[in-house]
Amino acid sequence: MAQEFSQLEEKSVCDVLIVGAGMVGASTALGLSKLGLDVVMIDAFAFSKDIPEYTPSYDARSTALSWGTREILEQLDVWTDIEPSVCAIEQVHVSEKGCFGTTRMHAAEYGQEALGYVVPNQCLGQSLLSKVYERSLPFYSGVKVSHISQGKDFHQVHLSSIEQPEQQKVLNTRLMVIADGTESSTAKLLGIAYQVEKYSQHALVANVSTALPNEGVAFERFTKKGPLAMLPLRESDCALVWTHDEKEIQAHLDMSDAEFCKALEESFSERLGPIERCGERVSYPLKLVRAEEQCRAGVLLLGNAAHSLHPVAGQGFNLAIRGVAAFLAYIDESVKQGLDYRSLAPLNKFCQSRMDDQNKTIALSDQLVKVFANPSHILNLARDIGLVGLDNIAPLKTIFAERAMGLADRKAHFNT
Repeated sequence: MAQEFSQLEEKSVCDVLIVGAGMVGASTALGLSKLGLDVVMIDAFAFSKDIPEYTPSYDARSTALSWGTREILEQLDVWTDIEPSVCAIEQVHVSEKGCFGTTRMHAAEYGQEALGYVVPNQCLGQSLLSKVYERSLPFYSGVKVSHISQGKDFHQVHLSSIEQPEQQKVLNTRLMVIADGTESSTAKLLGIAYQVEKYSQHALVANVSTALPNEGVAFERFTKKGPLAMLPLRESDCALVWTHDEKEIQAHLDMSDAEFCKALEESFSERLGPIERCGERVSYPLKLVRAEEQCRAGVLLLGNAAHSLHPVAGQGFNLAIRGVAAFLAYIDESVKQGLDYRSLAPLNKFCQSRMDDQNKTIALSDQLVKVFANPSHILNLARDIGLVGLDNIAPLKTIFAERAMGLADRKAHFNT
């Protein structure tokens, strides 16, 4: 169970301090513990003594997992726990409203049992935290970083209680991994700036039920007002991610359930029959955020703290977990060779090795948003031809599928 701030020993020492106990932070902690490092994890959210059903990191949304992410979660001993609750994506269907072009991808075409999976965030979070508790990893909740004194061999990290800010303690760490989310407040304490590109869009997320079973098909539907994704959950349930401008999103939030289901039917088409029910609807603004520095001596940013992207291609967590796996491989190799993993030169080399994957994944999401948002009739025809062409040109379709499945960067995996 999560420990309270009062249980943290003054001036304790660890190899790695992980700031943030979300999906990225907890995965990193589990991986490092398997490598034999002394790890401490903290989170600003005050976790209950039992495994919570809700935290800001593990909310009612769902996450798309690529096949490559499944392989990484298997290495972290998490996959077996969540497998009963995941839904396999056996097909992906991409279309644009008002156009005849479509792209279909089937798992069997690529020799896989699934193109990916969809998992409720709460389920993944409970599994990760269960493993953290099972391994008795030091984890303190309701704690934030208030100041960082950087040193040659250790950083002195000043921690304070969220409930009683006057209570402060110092923890010495060789390496601090910052994984506390988009535009990290901890990174900003170090003067790390962020590049932010706002999309002038919001995403509405909800779970919906349809008259017909989804049969493991994930739908990506591009409309003039923004993309709409329906990810398969249980037989007739789907996780909806619907992108619009803020005004349209607010109008959809203000609708009755019946009105909202009707509006969704009109945009999605009737591939799954009428929309019969919808759950709670929530929204959040969309933006592309990248840290101007992803590392310093003894400091590394991972996950949304390093890069946060548009959800249109469902690749945010998949990119992040590949970064975690690559980091674990870097630490493993450094420890085996007796190298200093906290020094700036090797950390910077590691970060540079991740740039190609980051740039390609971010470009995929960014360009999908911008191309399908353009109302030009010429572009409309090009998109239509493009969807048909992608469906019929096997090599191009394979490249697209491999990136979506997280198989284009297999070297990101680690061994334990």
